Amino acid sequence: SLYFQSQLHAREWAAVSSVVFSLASILDDIANNKPTAADEYDLYFVPIVNVDGYFQSWKSGYRFLRTNVNGVDLNRNWPTPFENPENVTIEINVTYPGPNPFSEPETAGINDWFETKRDEIQGFLDIHSHGGLILYPYGDNDQPIGGGVDEKFEVLGRGLRSAMGEYDPIPVYRFYPTYGTFTDYVFREFKKPSVAIEIFGSAFNVSASTIPARGLEAYKGINQFAKEVAVFNGGDVKPIKTSCGD
Repeated sequence: SLYFQSQLHAREWAAVSSVVFSLASILDDIANNKPTAADEYDLYFVPIVNVDGYFQSWKSGYRFLRTNVNGVDLNRNWPTPFENPENVTIEINVTYPGPNPFSEPETAGINDWFETKRDEIQGFLDIHSHGGLILYPYGDNDQPIGGGVDEKFEVLGRGLRSAMGEYDPIPVYRFYPTYGTFTDYVFREFKKPSVAIEIFGSAFNVSASTIPARGLEAYKGINQFAKEVAVFNGGDVKPIKTSCGD
């Protein structure tokens, strides 16, 4: 199976709409007997991880809320073997990681569910906004992973770029150093490819008219990710021709 999520950060509405658009497009393809990633994998979607934060972001004065309602950055609340040199311990900091990994019900609940799927999930894709980036491990250090894995991630990133358009594939640390992120944790823990996509754009507030374009990019990326995961994990790849928007 493959796992897709978005909205670790409350303000990233474009990530939610892109994932929902992608899911709807895949369901349309299934209904019309067209090839999809679901032909080869079970697909799990969590369009809104930060449910309470997302709800809060619709209220006056909270549009750009990043954290959950406890003030914790859910993309810093995962285990990491590295100590954050910035020592972010103040709760008012937008990247506050919480008192300890999995302190938040959102991250703890997802990880508990992952444990039940440990031998099943073959790849993880985390959708964010904005920036037009394809980000892969690691963010908490700049050392090569080794064993040919760095090259595999480079191939995966180029594959996603070929499907999505002008998205730049880079290791997370080249974007900026991050500690306790989802993609770093699941790759270390489950030894399967994990990628974060920053949906193209230059702001968190975007026009609803951009939903189809960004959604189509995400839809193509999700289908391509299914193909690239097979290559990354050493299996055979079968072509998936995306039909939405073609």
